[in-house]
Amino acid sequence: MAPSDQEREVRQKILNLEKELADLRQGLCLVQDYHHDLEKAGDKQDAEEMIEQSLFKPLLQEDEEFGGIWKFHDEMLISDPHSLVPCLQMYEAFVAYCTRKGRTAARRPAFEFVFNKMGVNQDPGRGVWQGYRIRTDLT
Repeated sequence: MAPSDQEREVRQKILNLEKELADLRQGLCLVQDYHHDLEKAGDKQDAEEMIEQSLFKPLLQEDEEFGGIWKFHDEMLISDPHSLVPCLQMYEAFVAYCTRKGRTAARRPAFEFVFNKMGVNQDPGRGVWQGYRIRTDLT
């Protein structure tokens, strides 16, 4: 082989290696961009999960509290149109019920609000609930 043929071959190899190096660099950039996008997506997903938990968890706790009020109503009250139960006595019976069942008792304002929405009549002037009596055989 003549020296000029060898030089051309070496130059051609160098050009091929430079092209391969450029392709590798471009591939590395793509991988870095993809990795960066994955990190951003992961951070966004973590943030969404934190927000979801901060909103969702209180709703679950609230549902549990309100569920306790419904269960108290269903299990511990007997419909009696002529019965009157003092508001404090009704709430104390609810708290005792929740304690026995291992539930968290709703605060009194929430209890009274939900009770009213359930159709239990309250006479705030007299401080009594009307139309139900508390079962004593289960306390």
